[in-house]
Amino acid sequence: MIGAAMADPFRVEYPILFAHCDPAGIVFFPRFFDLVHQTMEDWFTWGLGERFADLIMKRRLGIPTVATTTQFLSPARLGDLLRVELSILKIGRSSLTLAVHSFVGDRPCFRAEHTICMFSHESQRPVPVPEDLRQRMARFIVEPAATSAAQPPAA
Repeated sequence: MIGAAMADPFRVEYPILFAHCDPAGIVFFPRFFDLVHQTMEDWFTWGLGERFADLIMKRRLGIPTVATTTQFLSPARLGDLLRVELSILKIGRSSLTLAVHSFVGDRPCFRAEHTICMFSHESQRPVPVPEDLRQRMARFIVEPAATSAAQPPAA
């Protein structure tokens, strides 16, 4: 990521299955969105120690997608092992913008900025990110790089 110091991202690997692919054996692009969501669920469960199912069913919090911007860089194919890395670009009162990058080996496949928010099932309104989760999320936050005081003058 240009212009930012990377946090220690959450990492997970997924085998590319036949169900992910088009007839040519290449991941059909909408399936990458499924993998972004699966990575986010796994991050809550394994990275934050908060089972995603408990967040939804016990805490009665929803995590809808607000926006996703994606760049497809190279194909992933049937039989590949896709490594997906997730970091937090921004954490607001009730929303998070996540950076999701994927690789086969060292080759980048796709990257996304994925914004989600927390909302109450009861009120159907946004709610603040719970403080216990916010504290656990801190280690995944990407810090903006310091900008140099000596920048070239505008043309």
